[in-house]
Amino acid sequence: MSGPSEGLARIVAVFVRRKVNFVTIGGWAVQAQGFDLGYVTEDIDFTPDLSADNLDRIVLALEDLDAKATYRGLVLDMLPDALGLARTPVWNMTCPHGDFDLVFDPAGLDGYRDLLRSANPVTIDADGEPIRVLCADLADIVTSKETANRDKDRGVLPLLRAQIAELQQQQLQQDELSRPDPGFGIDL
Repeated sequence: MSGPSEGLARIVAVFVRRKVNFVTIGGWAVQAQGFDLGYVTEDIDFTPDLSADNLDRIVLALEDLDAKATYRGLVLDMLPDALGLARTPVWNMTCPHGDFDLVFDPAGLDGYRDLLRSANPVTIDADGEPIRVLCADLADIVTSKETANRDKDRGVLPLLRAQIAELQQQQLQQDELSRPDPGFGIDL
């Protein structure tokens, strides 16, 4: 497994520096947590909090990134304002560091607050600086990919499900090892 690309890590770093509240989802979050996606993702997906203050911070981050909205492969010479962000469930964006999506309503999940409950903190390197990022739990990513039901998602789901099963097996083994022997120390 290779880590997140340098450009995508820079995008994340800008969001973190601007104190945007978000959880990363999709392939980048899979790879950042050390799981195998079966390919190297070329973009990053964010599910941000929809609070007014957070939307304002997103706009500042987009300006810092010199980001532009894209539509069907065309780069639009526009940057959404906070109100425009809130009115659209998905924004496809590009910037000099790479492509990213703002996904306010991920398939099969109930947005930022839902993802936050089981998100995992991950530390990545962005230009030599450690950056702490919240990544969606692998089970939530699988739920979203199952619900989206896109060709590329269907192809990776067996691999992701196998990794979840392996994690569950490891947890069961750890639980078994941490249980005290019921016969140990008991006087009959």
